[in-house]
Amino acid sequence: MSWFKISCLAVALVVGSGGGRAVPARAEAPPQTRQVRVNGVDLTFIEQGSGAPVVFVHGAWLDLRFWEPQRQAIARQHRFIAYTQRYHGTASWPDDGKQYSAETHAADLAAFIRQLNAGPVHLVGISYGGLITALVAAQHPDLVRSVTLAEPALAALLADLPEAKPELDDRGKGLAPISAAVKAGNSVQAVTLFFDWVNNQGAGAFEKQPEALRQLVLDNARTVPLFLAAPRPPAISCATLGSVKAPTHVLGGEQSRRFYSLINEVVVRCIPGSRLVIIPNATHPMSYQNPAAFNEALLRFLAQR
Repeated sequence: MSWFKISCLAVALVVGSGGGRAVPARAEAPPQTRQVRVNGVDLTFIEQGSGAPVVFVHGAWLDLRFWEPQRQAIARQHRFIAYTQRYHGTASWPDDGKQYSAETHAADLAAFIRQLNAGPVHLVGISYGGLITALVAAQHPDLVRSVTLAEPALAALLADLPEAKPELDDRGKGLAPISAAVKAGNSVQAVTLFFDWVNNQGAGAFEKQPEALRQLVLDNARTVPLFLAAPRPPAISCATLGSVKAPTHVLGGEQSRRFYSLINEVVVRCIPGSRLVIIPNATHPMSYQNPAAFNEALLRFLAQR
């Protein structure tokens, strides 16, 4: 059995220990990874099932393995597609990382959808992947059938909100030691500190995660310096979000930081017809902490489309 299959099976067996309901063991082996050439680089992806394509966009410092708890549930009714963004995963980088940016990743996603001849697709993005998803939904409406944003990394939406100042200050304090770790050349410490902050369950949360999840994060620790050095993403304003015409679903963790809850609230106000669903017993990484509730909410939304 390949390293990828072993890793995915381990995630499937233990991923529910993050605070939600456990995921049953996956009897079905994950499909073989494939590659597609877009914008001069090879992107790795997996797909399973048939029907309407649902493309999953992972967050920062992760790769396609993050979506393993969704694969089998979605593939029963749809064409499940998860891919690894440029520079992520374990493959060699195509360059020194100088192209790492939200604009690059958004362009790659649009090209990926076109290359697979899969559009229009249902897009599902979490955190940084939510930012990439929002960019593609706004810039390439012809490629998007529906949008699911799970606590998207759209901090710019909070800049003019007085009630968001304490949360932005808290975020700044949380990121300071992470930046210091990167400057000291310790990307592993940086990604560990970030996970502890984003998970909102106190110091040491990373060490309590399943081994497969820890390995997934550590495999992507090398992208931390690229992420922090990347140019600011294109500004996504309320007006930009208002231009998104695809049906939109916004998901939030019941126990997530107020920082993410505020972003979700603004997104729902800005995108006409969108609605917010809370995933119980979960924080920011909700899709693996409570995959049963996440999958149920997503499938219900997709059934309406």
